[in-house]
Amino acid sequence: MADKRPFRVVIVGASVAGLSLANMLQANAIDFLVLEAYPTIAPQVGASIGLLPHGNRILDQLGLYEKVLEIAPPIQIFNFRDSNGQILARHPEMDERLVERHGYPMVFLDRQMLLKVLYDNIKDKSKILTNKRVVRTELANGGVHAVTSDRTIIAGDILVGADGVHSTVRSEMWRLAGRLSPGLFDPNEHEAPPCENSCIFGISNLCPGINPGDLNCVFRNSSSYLVTGGPQGRVYWFRFQKLPEKVYGSAIPRYTEKDLQKSLSEAADDNILPNLKFATLIENKVSAVMTPLVEYVYKQWHFDRIITLGDSAHKFHPVGGQGGNAAVESVALLTNNLVKALKRSPSGRLTTVQVESMFADVQSRRKPRLELNHRYSHNRANTEALDTPLKKLMAIHLLPLVDEQVVTLGYCSQHPGGEMLDMLPVEHHENLIPYKQELLCEPMSRGSIQWVLMMTYMIFAVVAVSAGKYGTTATDGFASDNSSNDIIGDRSALYEFTLSWTAMAWMSYLKPLKLYAFGHLIQPVAIIMIEGYRGRNKLTPLGLPVLWLILIQYAGIGVAMPLYYLIYTLISDVESYWWPLRRFVPLRHARHIFTTFVIAEAIHTGPVLTDTCLPQWMEAAKSFWPLLVPVLVTIFGSFGSYQTALGPNKALKAELKLLGSIYMAAGLFGALWHFFAITQAVRNVDPNTLLNFGRPAIFEGPPHIQATQQTGLFVYFLASYVWAVQAIWDLNRVGRAKIHVFAAALWILLAFVSFGPGASVAGVWYIREHAMSRTSFQRK
Repeated sequence: MADKRPFRVVIVGASVAGLSLANMLQANAIDFLVLEAYPTIAPQVGASIGLLPHGNRILDQLGLYEKVLEIAPPIQIFNFRDSNGQILARHPEMDERLVERHGYPMVFLDRQMLLKVLYDNIKDKSKILTNKRVVRTELANGGVHAVTSDRTIIAGDILVGADGVHSTVRSEMWRLAGRLSPGLFDPNEHEAPPCENSCIFGISNLCPGINPGDLNCVFRNSSSYLVTGGPQGRVYWFRFQKLPEKVYGSAIPRYTEKDLQKSLSEAADDNILPNLKFATLIENKVSAVMTPLVEYVYKQWHFDRIITLGDSAHKFHPVGGQGGNAAVESVALLTNNLVKALKRSPSGRLTTVQVESMFADVQSRRKPRLELNHRYSHNRANTEALDTPLKKLMAIHLLPLVDEQVVTLGYCSQHPGGEMLDMLPVEHHENLIPYKQELLCEPMSRGSIQWVLMMTYMIFAVVAVSAGKYGTTATDGFASDNSSNDIIGDRSALYEFTLSWTAMAWMSYLKPLKLYAFGHLIQPVAIIMIEGYRGRNKLTPLGLPVLWLILIQYAGIGVAMPLYYLIYTLISDVESYWWPLRRFVPLRHARHIFTTFVIAEAIHTGPVLTDTCLPQWMEAAKSFWPLLVPVLVTIFGSFGSYQTALGPNKALKAELKLLGSIYMAAGLFGALWHFFAITQAVRNVDPNTLLNFGRPAIFEGPPHIQATQQTGLFVYFLASYVWAVQAIWDLNRVGRAKIHVFAAALWILLAFVSFGPGASVAGVWYIREHAMSRTSFQRK
């Protein structure tokens, strides 16, 4: 008879995790039983829950997202406030922005409301058993038994503990493992979970100034508030308070009603808004509960046929809104693995080895993301509680100065890596930030390769600096008697093939050199300018194009560009760097980058090409020509703002087309001048020149200048080659391309020889730009 029973999952706890899992199993025709300790499903315990975009995506797969929207409005406005309730930063239309970026908004509602939606969707209510508090678990031959307080024995093939932070299933799992597999679990882990904060969470009736869809974060010393306007005029609120010291395990306090009333009384005079005190929320409260906030991800979640998920396996600070969403993700991944395992089993049963392998896969795949959720929530809580002087500076003084994308970067970073159900369809959205399932592979970090690349670029820069330092002497006869010209001349030697032209004695060989340099300088300058205006680079050294252009002028391109590549490598490892939304360059700037460089270079080189002798002050002023490019871009950009009327998707498409044109023009320019160099080399019958066609007649001049030029030029070319190959590898590792890296390296090398390094880098950046702009990829 036992063999004829279908595979059954016993779920302990009708929680968000438990009922979500029940709905997922129902959708896959897998038998289940839910054991709930309370006499009713969805009791009102005074809690609210925030559903984030990645959580709503899973609910959408289950057909429940629209039902949630029917009872709860999306969050529309993010308000960040100081201790007086005054606005520090306000970001409206967040419901629309989140939908544009992630396909779904953020929604706040009673936890009870969500549980009711999940419960109502269960077709066979007999599978949800109330008054069934599990007190013991036992392993049977090829199965597991849950024993309830009324001595009912429930048999199943696997048992899932979704019974919260004080999990009975987790305790029973530890007990069984201690008897059957000593050493599997850390015997001291029950004392490991830390607690740094207490929380009073509550629900109040309508309060003046708190509108449906408002989210208010109030920053205070050692405490903070999260207050949102929900459905039916309800106000959901959290008051977080730092404990005097961090406590662990059994030392974590349990709060009484007396503790709650005392804390409410002490905080009553706190401002939520300038004209709204916390006292008003207290007076209008429907319910309130005080609890310690445990923040912990357990080391081991499973043993034999038992696994814990949701709060019983991972618990976060609620300010990040990750708890319920993380629980739904975890049970979705378990469902995916279970469905696949059962399809591979002819008998419809799973051995203990298969079950343990399935559980281990869930744990190993979920833990890195859960640790990310944990860090985000913990750091945000400390920032909003003004935990350190630095966090106070960031929250009170810097937050009002940065735009919404920077403010919400950490929040938005939580969504793209979310799990989903593999077997159920989901409505396609043109998200500006794609989910990992919409990419060609799951994004991964560079790992140790990042440090190898950075060290390589540093070595390149050191070699170029050494070439400039030892490649000139004071007796070559090229320095002017004027001390200012001495400085300019010496620094020019470090400028590789883009030498300074302040000494008229160099005019005879600088004209062809400058023409060749012009053809190869335009590509890195264009890239520096484009990257400098990207939103993702605003708060990094790459967001200062003037810095890099001056460094090229005075240290040389062989020094400047390897350092640029090094900084780029340092900041571009994280997956959020590659989001289509964050690569956007404002159209008012992108339109003028190429034109302004040509103008600036013409002003710079004109006197040299026409043998014009300029006054000394003008010669000195020309040293600052790189400043012209960003200045002109800013000036020209201020005359056109039509793009502000475009929506995000249209603006991104227009910007992509424009940047593509810049890369093509810069690449064509570089290729033409490279062909010019080859032509010059072919005219010279010297075999040495033919082997080094990048510098034939063009690089005639004093030997020490030639040596400096050759070394710096070679360093720049070699560093750019590494960078171009790295760009292709990066596209692969973040799921934006599927290109064989070794084949790409050979093709790029061939392009460097055939079309020149400038044109080749521009071509790679063209490919990279289009790959980064895509919001969805078809996996094959």
